[in-house]
Amino acid sequence: MRVSDETLQGIIRDYNGFELSAEELELVRPEIDFYLAQLAVLDDLELSGVMSGRLLRMPSGDESASGQGGE
Repeated sequence: MRVSDETLQGIIRDYNGFELSAEELELVRPEIDFYLAQLAVLDDLELSGVMSGRLLRMPSGDESASGQGGE
């Protein structure tokens, strides 16, 4: 998936980044394309059988003794 130069310039502007000339943008284009390709690889991973580590939380010593959880 290739992002247009206009879109990149808009993103840079929205995040108050440095203005890049067309030549400078072409210098960073390979890195941007590589990053987007790696995101596509992550999107294709089959993770439906993997439990999220964010869902698991071990109670601390005080919580398990009192029976109270929470954050």
